[in-house]
Amino acid sequence: MSVRKMILLFLALLVGIGTYMVFKSSAPPPAEQAQAPIKITEILAATHDLPTGAILKESDMKWVEWAATAPTSKLYVKGTTDMATLIGAVLREGLRGDEPFIAGRVVQPHEQGFLAAVLTPGMRAVSVTLTPSSGVSGFVFPGDRVDVILSHSFNRRDVPDFAERHITETVLRGVRVLALDQKSDNQSVEPKIAQTATLEVTPKQAERLALAVDLIGGAGGGSGHGSLTLTLCSLATEEAKTPVPGASLPTWDSDVSSAFPTINGEDGLLRRVQIMRGHDKTESIFEQHQ
Repeated sequence: MSVRKMILLFLALLVGIGTYMVFKSSAPPPAEQAQAPIKITEILAATHDLPTGAILKESDMKWVEWAATAPTSKLYVKGTTDMATLIGAVLREGLRGDEPFIAGRVVQPHEQGFLAAVLTPGMRAVSVTLTPSSGVSGFVFPGDRVDVILSHSFNRRDVPDFAERHITETVLRGVRVLALDQKSDNQSVEPKIAQTATLEVTPKQAERLALAVDLIGGAGGGSGHGSLTLTLCSLATEEAKTPVPGASLPTWDSDVSSAFPTINGEDGLLRRVQIMRGHDKTESIFEQHQ
């Protein structure tokens, strides 16, 4: 083979190698290996913003996707938690919508600190004993608002011929029911007569309620007798705009039955007047007229 042919053959070989290298460098890289799919689980989260002290309902909770590799020790995971077990529980701290429920923020009924978590800041919880005749007690559920009516009888020993009289008056209006007996959830739809109602009241209302219980002898030391009645308030947020005449006045037995003599004065009150004549002091009872 001549030298010329060998040179041409060598050049052709170089051109072929160069072309191959250029083609290889410009070729697209092989497709990356598909990543393994991420394992997904579901956890319990809030469907909307929930304030501190909210009593959980089924509509407050939902299942959302969550990476199975992420920490779940303090979360409620589907398959290990039944949503129904959280109905009636209360939040120690508020949650935003879609935020997961954390075990430390949820207090179950009968757990320590449950009632304190339910209370609105600045309010107090007071329990009163109910009877089967305590108004609509069988149809009152936690979360409802009620009026508390005191009915009792008494004798005015300082007023001559003032026989035993009966009176009824509203001592609290629109207070929230926190619990009935030991139950604080409102999921049960079957009416049941409760023996104890726990009400959310202001400190002053707590004093009024304690005195009302004492007046009927419910505290063990009262000398009177009577009852406390719960009356259910409307779910409407606004009270009637037209005031009812005499709604704030007590109701006497004579207002119900004509068998009782009318209490002196239209407002059912007697007025005691002391008269001083030198060193002599006398006391008289007068009727009050409008």
